[in-house]
Formats: sequence, structure tokens, C-alpha cells
Amino acid sequence: MRQFIQRLTILMITVTSTITVPVLTASAQEAQINERDGQSPALTKSAADQYLLKDTDRQLTEFQQEQTPADQEIKVPNEEDLITLLTKGSSTRFARKSSLAQLPLDKLTPANRTNAEFVLKDLSMYRVLPKIQFDVNHSAYAFFIAHPDVVVSIWREMKLSEFQMWQTGPYSYEVDAGDGTVGTLEVIHQTPKETIVLCSGVYKSPLIAKPITAKALLYLETEYFPGSDQKLDSVSHQVTMFVSFPSQTVEMAAKILAPVSNVILDRNFKEVSIFMHMMSLAMERQPGWVERISNQLEGVLPVRKPQLLKVAARVYIDAQRRNNAEPHRLQPPQPIDVITQAADKAPRKLPTDLQVQPVSRGQSPM
Repeated sequence: MRQFIQRLTILMITVTSTITVPVLTASAQEAQINERDGQSPALTKSAADQYLLKDTDRQLTEFQQEQTPADQEIKVPNEEDLITLLTKGSSTRFARKSSLAQLPLDKLTPANRTNAEFVLKDLSMYRVLPKIQFDVNHSAYAFFIAHPDVVVSIWREMKLSEFQMWQTGPYSYEVDAGDGTVGTLEVIHQTPKETIVLCSGVYKSPLIAKPITAKALLYLETEYFPGSDQKLDSVSHQVTMFVSFPSQTVEMAAKILAPVSNVILDRNFKEVSIFMHMMSLAMERQPGWVERISNQLEGVLPVRKPQLLKVAARVYIDAQRRNNAEPHRLQPPQPIDVITQAADKAPRKLPTDLQVQPVSRGQSPM
């Protein structure tokens, strides 16, 4: 947890001070890139081609770096500067009853609803995480929600986490926490404002006699708040967790540890929100850094890298228009159609010895 916060602090300093990330090699081309605040010709061309900018609008290569005096102390923003806590997390019976009533089960296919109700009818643990609002470009937020494997890959590249995730189907993922925990995630319902995910996991350790299995249902609710010529876009989101443990012993242990695990869950959700805010800010101020990160991602489909590049270009151009106080932005920040996941094929197949199987689907998503 401490390492995660330290790495996020490094990202905050990099973005807020608008200091270009140094290039590891000293080629003439990269030296030219550094002079333009990390903005490479590839991003300039892709952004121009994507949005058909006029010559008078080609601001990508005219970005002026803001110099910070060497003797001026850089203030690292605290949590209150980055996110706003609207409501605290809760595990009360009243909150659980209310959350169950709000689940859009009627929008699921019969097979997916059966799988969801399997978890809900045998609940071992419930938690509604804090409701958080923060500034983030809507296109960047929607992209990360649609492609969580990209987020995980960025974490690994930044040395924030050893967690791994691979997309194994149009809406399915395999995960490996690196501590003996493996599992699968299946997105069974997703719109710009709602996402429902079914999770199955197994934890193995030499210290326990039998593997611990669990199933969970995650419900993400998102509300978008459009910005203006002077105000950033923002979102508020909240996750509700429903967990089922087949073993009564494990369930009892989970309830005993709930006061500690609930604090960790709430803290992790805040950190994910801060990460999304900082990545959106990096796209606005350091798109060249985002481009280099996109070229170094591992465990994602090849198509994700150019997609991330296009999102960064869109966010960057939108910020330039807003900062120059132009009457209209290049493109209103509409959420991406997150149900569509274009892909060639999965990076690698599921291991044959993996015991956790993806949940079944009522119909083919393709």
C-alpha cells in the first residue's frame, strides 16, 4: 500500500510540474521530442489525422512548457485536492437491502441473471464502497472502465503492482494476483452508467489445507458531469460488492476480519480514483509520456495501444481548446461505447490446469 502511494506521488509531481519525463537514449530524434515537452511526431500526426485539424488549429507542436523555478518547492496535492468523498462506505443491512433493490437484474440475459442470483442468494459479505467524485476527461474514464487490463498493465509498468490481467474473450478476463490467487472476470452488463461483473476466484497456499474459493458480483454506477470552457469534466462513481464463500469457516473468518478488510477496500477504491484522475491529467499535460507508456504495455491486445494513443490525443486537444478559452471545444467529451471491445485475439489462452472457469453466457456477445 505504501509503495502504491509513493508511486502515485511520483506521477503527481511529474504531471503537476509539467516536467518532461527524461528519455533513456540520446538520439537526435528523441532530443527533439524532449524540446517539445515529450510530444512525439507520432502523436502529433495521429491526433491531426484523427480530428482533421486545420493548419491554424495545429497546437500540438506549439505547446509551451511551463518552467518551474528550481528553488520553488513543488507542492504534492493531498487526497482532498484530488478527489471528493460524497458518501462513506457501508456494510449495514439497510444499505444491503437498498443495493439489492437497485440492481438491474432485469437487464441481464437469463443465464447471466441465474449466475448473478447464485451469488446473491448465498451472500457471505457485502460492502458498498465510498461514492467519490473527481475531475477526469469522460473519454479517458470510459476507456479505462472498458479496458481494465490496460489499467493493470500501466500499474505494472509504473511498478505500482504485480497484479496481472489478460483479456481472454470479448467480455472475459483472467487474473493472477501473484500471491496464489487466480480467477476470472466476466462483464455481464455494461453501459456508460452501469457495469456488472461476475468474478470467480481461488486462493491456494501451502499454509492452508484446501484452496479457498469465492464468487462475487460487482456493480459499478457512474454519473458524468460535463465541463465547460473553463471547468474540467468530472464523474462520480461507486462500487457495490456482493461476495459468496461456499465454506462457512471462511465466511466466519471474513466477517471477523471485515473491519480491517473494509478499510482496505475503501482505500483501494480511492487510490484507483486518484489514478484515473492523474492519468487524465497526464494526457492533458504530458501526452508524450502516455505515448511511451502505451508502447511498453504488456499483456494487452495489440489494438489497445493505438486506442490509448487516440484517447490521449483527444484529451490533449480538448484541454488545449479549453485553456485557450475558445468558444467551442473540438469534440464534446461523450463516453465511449464501452460495450464494444474490438479485438483480434486474446494475448494467450487460459491455462489448461486453471480450475476456475468463466461464467456461462446466455448468448454469444459477438
